[in-house]
Amino acid sequence: MRSLRGYTLVLALAVGMPAAIAQEAPQPEATTKLAERVSVRAKEFMVASAHPLATRAGYAVLEAGGTAADAAVAVQAMLGLVEPQSSGLGGGAFALYWDTALGELTTYDARETAPLAADEKYWLGEGGETMEFIAAVVGGRSAGVPGTPKLMETLHGKFGRLPWAGLLQPAIDTAEQGFTVSQRLADAIPQRTGARHLRD
Repeated sequence: MRSLRGYTLVLALAVGMPAAIAQEAPQPEATTKLAERVSVRAKEFMVASAHPLATRAGYAVLEAGGTAADAAVAVQAMLGLVEPQSSGLGGGAFALYWDTALGELTTYDARETAPLAADEKYWLGEGGETMEFIAAVVGGRSAGVPGTPKLMETLHGKFGRLPWAGLLQPAIDTAEQGFTVSQRLADAIPQRTGARHLRD
């Protein structure tokens, strides 16, 4: 994302996926497809995201005079709603922030971290034996402490200009009004829930 003020923010979101699922899929997700895209140019600013509603939310923020960090908050909030299988607030992220005026690149590592209780015995059973893979992966024990919310707060606190509540409003409005579920999300739900039919 790039704003008029010479700031560029690249936000890479990451969501933990059990290794067994990741190894079975030839691409990052079975519902992910490669698609042809046309390169575009912009004179003032640009927003690129994985979903049109998120892109529009970020674009509106920049158009209203917000910074790239403001736009990133709006984009991430919307992505958490419209593609929760990949970009929810329960995941982690990386960000690169380029300040043209200062000629400085700042990087942020907001990947998930292990919970405080994770020590050398965390993955051992009651008898001290190593837990079976499926027992370790399924359930809350394998969930990391999310980093995305803290990253959003940090970026906004350092580089944001617009009020936080307004940046979340597009996602709130979309949640209340409803939105068309993408084919990618529709395909992902049965894989995660075991549901057989999700077609209306």
